Amino acid sequence: MEIKIAEPCRFCYGVKRAVDIAQMQAKGYNGSIATLGELVHNPRVVNSLKQQGVQCCDTLEDFSAGDTVIFRSHGVGPEVYAEAERRGLKVIDATCPHVRKAQKTAEELAKEGRFVIIIGEKRHPEVQSIKAWAGEDSAVIETEDDLGFLPDRDKFGVVSQTTFEAEKFNLLLQKSQELRPADYKVMRTICTATAERQAAARRLAGRTDAFFVFGGKNSANTRHLWDIAKAVNSRSYLLQDASEITASMLAGAVKIGITAGASTPQEIIEEAIVTMETMESLLNEHESMKLHIGMIVEGTVVDVTNDEVVVDFGYQSEGSVAFDQWIQGGTKDTVAPTVHNGDKVTLKVIASENQDGLVVLSKVRAEADKVWQDLPKEFEDEKKVVTVKGLRAVKGGLTVAYKDVTGFIPASHLDLRHVDDVKEYEGKELQVSLLEINPEKKRLVFSRRNVLREERAAKNQAYKEERARREEARKEALAKAFETFHEGDIVEGTIRSIVDFGMFVEIAPYVQGLVHISEVSWDRSVKPADLYKVGDKVKVYIKGLDEEKGRISLSLKQLQEDPWQTAAKAFHVGDIVTGTVIRFLPFGAIVKLNDRNEGMIHISEIAPQRIEKPEDVLEIGQEVKVKILRIDSENKKIALSITKAKEDAEKAEMRQYLGKKGALSQGIGDKLAEVEGK
Repeated sequence: MEIKIAEPCRFCYGVKRAVDIAQMQAKGYNGSIATLGELVHNPRVVNSLKQQGVQCCDTLEDFSAGDTVIFRSHGVGPEVYAEAERRGLKVIDATCPHVRKAQKTAEELAKEGRFVIIIGEKRHPEVQSIKAWAGEDSAVIETEDDLGFLPDRDKFGVVSQTTFEAEKFNLLLQKSQELRPADYKVMRTICTATAERQAAARRLAGRTDAFFVFGGKNSANTRHLWDIAKAVNSRSYLLQDASEITASMLAGAVKIGITAGASTPQEIIEEAIVTMETMESLLNEHESMKLHIGMIVEGTVVDVTNDEVVVDFGYQSEGSVAFDQWIQGGTKDTVAPTVHNGDKVTLKVIASENQDGLVVLSKVRAEADKVWQDLPKEFEDEKKVVTVKGLRAVKGGLTVAYKDVTGFIPASHLDLRHVDDVKEYEGKELQVSLLEINPEKKRLVFSRRNVLREERAAKNQAYKEERARREEARKEALAKAFETFHEGDIVEGTIRSIVDFGMFVEIAPYVQGLVHISEVSWDRSVKPADLYKVGDKVKVYIKGLDEEKGRISLSLKQLQEDPWQTAAKAFHVGDIVTGTVIRFLPFGAIVKLNDRNEGMIHISEIAPQRIEKPEDVLEIGQEVKVKILRIDSENKKIALSITKAKEDAEKAEMRQYLGKKGALSQGIGDKLAEVEGK
């Protein structure tokens, strides 16, 4: 067993000074002398002073005029100094210089008009003394929950308990600045010796199998040392002295680390070393298995409690497997129903013994070790794609679970684009490939970006190949189509797309023709989307084939009867009909005959006499009787005449008249013949 002591250790300057002052005052002193409260937080030191004549009183009321009071290293408030003077007491001030500096700093910050924030333990006498010097305009912040009590102020001053943990101080300071933005004056009053002692404890605890912190359990700086050690070594113990050391604490530990609170005397550390060395020899005599952290053992389940699975693995103590060390994220509800007495299991030793004397084991870590051994072979193909599950967003990326080990995906490898919020990947299953593996360092780094790149490249290649294949097939089909189809053919096709200028209709696989918007319907106001939708089957007329350009022109209109032609069937050359003048031309007038048909009256057919322009005789909207002179169905033109209609009307009237009066004179007959001959 190797025992190492963290340096610095033993009494700090402030404690040593206070103890020296008290002991010096006790020598040859005949009067009553006592400390106000425990001089330091260590029972052995306090008892030693009592044996030397220095008692301990809780309040100034316990003193009589003329007595000597020693103010302890934690310091007192200004009102205590004043009360001691009123009572006629002799004051010996053993306040630690670092504490005194913190008190004065708090007082000065308050005089500057700043609200004083004291970061430390509310009930600690040192913190209470600092607050007394800061005055009413101050508050003690011990946890984040206390930040809500901070008032809104323009200026804050910040001091700390001299033995407070630096990391906690920085965290609470940051949170207070975020919650109450203002002008901050920060005075870091943490004792340098305290910070060094904490740093040394952290370093040594992380390098040893078991770590011991000795000191008074009501000592703030001692508790902080223990908190720091526990964060890096689960087998960290807070003991008052060597009498509390047990064999289970030392079992399996090859390297032992020791530190002590600032008020712990050297003799306690020396006693602890002797006790540990004695216990080591006893353990060696009785130990049947050489246990060490990290070893793999085979065990048999003997019990399942409310907190753990208990196993027998052939050691003098049984093993304890926490539910979350049986399976990742395990609980009693998920583990207990699956585990039975007598089950065989492979486990890893992660701590020699816990507070119940059981060796701490892990099934999860044993399985993880096995995975680490097999991983290099599994990832011989670096492009192999596996599935991982996102665990937690951390600085720089995302931790992920793969089988029974934890890996990492850098933020830059999470996606093809920049990732603003890594948390969105927590709990998601991700396809990744290997980026880096180091089994010795338990380092496993994946890339999702590389997988996405490969997928995108594969899709692009597949798309190019498919496009090339389709283009080749289209060319072959189009060449065949120009051999098969002819202008004037009527074929069935499927509408593949509708655009502003018409529709594309597939008339054979890979062969599409265009129905221009002008060939969709005889009604030019109708849009293709008003009549058809993609996927509709339609019959089309092949209007044109342009083999050189690879274009096929289609028509739907050609398969429909022309509404103009249909309406025009009602008219015949020679008919007298009524129409409405709708517009004028330089050489005539346009007359609307019905909803579909219009006709034109040439200027020479408007009046019997010569006219300069149609509007000299006609008006827009005027109804006129016209005679149909010609119907040009191919060009959709109808020629009309007002004069011919009038002449026909006159002839008809004359015939009607002659029919009533009988034979007329030769002169009248000649006249009628003249009229008819015109």
